[in-house]
Amino acid sequence: MTESKKKLVFLGVGDVARALALQAADDFKLFGTTRSADRAQEILSLGIEPIVIDGFDKLSLGSVVPGQMAESLKETADSMRELFSGAYVVVSFPPDAESDSFASSLAAGADGIVYISSTAVYGKAEGVINEDTAVDEETSQAKTRMDAERKWLDVGASVIRAPGIYGRGNGLHQRLLNGNYRLPGDGSNYVSRIHVDDLSSMILSALGSEQKQQVYLSGDLLPTTHREIVEWLVDRLKLPFPESMPLERCHYTQRGNRKVDSSRSLDSLKTVLKYPTYREGYGRELEAILLP
Repeated sequence: MTESKKKLVFLGVGDVARALALQAADDFKLFGTTRSADRAQEILSLGIEPIVIDGFDKLSLGSVVPGQMAESLKETADSMRELFSGAYVVVSFPPDAESDSFASSLAAGADGIVYISSTAVYGKAEGVINEDTAVDEETSQAKTRMDAERKWLDVGASVIRAPGIYGRGNGLHQRLLNGNYRLPGDGSNYVSRIHVDDLSSMILSALGSEQKQQVYLSGDLLPTTHREIVEWLVDRLKLPFPESMPLERCHYTQRGNRKVDSSRSLDSLKTVLKYPTYREGYGRELEAILLP
């Protein structure tokens, strides 16, 4: 008798879940949550069974709202708890105090959980960043993200802090092609990145690891300045060099000056990067759009 596939549940179906679905479809039965019923067919086309819920913050109201609505919310929560039981769970929705609290409590019976966080937790820290670097909770973004991390760690999740995620059609090359990219400052600050396929490999390794409640860093092996990678891309795309924008006007994710050293985490998870630098990763992306 064929053994049934293990469940892999995506809390949020974005770029990471899409890449994971391609890697994991043969080995797992895939499920994914969405707030939008309009996205159900799109998610189904990815080989992921859609679960439409109006947010875990709404499910948490089952114990306080009256009557029939409460029963419906409780039934949905019980169904989610049953789905999580014995499953692998990947959490990629934006941090939200109520949603993280309730979703993590429901997922406590999962066999493995990975919460995808951000290297933005290091805030104003500059230079080389590794697993020993202190987080910077003075920034509101870092504090919010750390609050979410703690909730998931408390129920046995491991955390992967990711820098800029690109690949499978998304990334800096598309912003340059669309003409909506501005160089942060003079471009001399350092930035790290990870191809979504390599992040997916790290996630799958962390889910199957016997080591729980770990904090990992992801990032390729060659952090670069903004200017270096932009020069490399515009040369290959035959585009003019973009205008710059003062750092203070840039999104906070573009104001950092960090070199993520993920070597310890990669070694721990026995992950060999398919795209160890931007040259391999963006080279593959450019092939997909430049080849006839």
